[in-house]
Amino acid sequence: MKLFVLDTHTIYRRGLVACLDLLEDVEAVAGAESVRDAWEDPALHGADIVLLDPSLPGGKDFLTAVRETTGARVIVCSSDTAQEAVVSALQAGAVGYLRKDQLTPETLATAVKAAANGTGVVTPELLEQLLSNHASNAEAAAARPVAAKLTDREQQVLSLIAAGHPTREVAQELCYSERTVKNVLHDVVTKLNARSRSQAVAFAVREGLI
Repeated sequence: MKLFVLDTHTIYRRGLVACLDLLEDVEAVAGAESVRDAWEDPALHGADIVLLDPSLPGGKDFLTAVRETTGARVIVCSSDTAQEAVVSALQAGAVGYLRKDQLTPETLATAVKAAANGTGVVTPELLEQLLSNHASNAEAAAARPVAAKLTDREQQVLSLIAAGHPTREVAQELCYSERTVKNVLHDVVTKLNARSRSQAVAFAVREGLI
């Protein structure tokens, strides 16, 4: 198994190469400090697994390109643990995502072995963080009004409410009964998945529904 490390930090890169070189079944380990140097190194084109930090200049594009060009499996080693960074790397084709600040020889060995077997790996800490963020986003989405198309009558009623008119004046303006206006508002709040009239109005204005 041949490995390649791409990282701008010389000491970190050399340390990673040294650790990888000790792993069982590893035939060779090469490294580069820039995307340009990596492409010019023949070792890259024969690598089975590439470890890189996509935060380096050109790193994100390199992640996708090296996978498509050489067929190598890519493991990301990065200090960026934001959900967007992790998801972006995995969507770009990375089979693993490791945190630099929590990387150990054991974690590294597990990730390389998993990649070699065609499976992926995300450290438990990152996985827990992703699941936590996903749960928070799901709760926020459930509480957030959902875009919907309003009928002409609903638009008229909500527009007048947004302009500050009380229910009675809205009823008089549109020649409806107050009960009808209240029913329309109830339908709008339900349709927009809002918690109140004011939230429904705010959402409708923001989304251009009225």
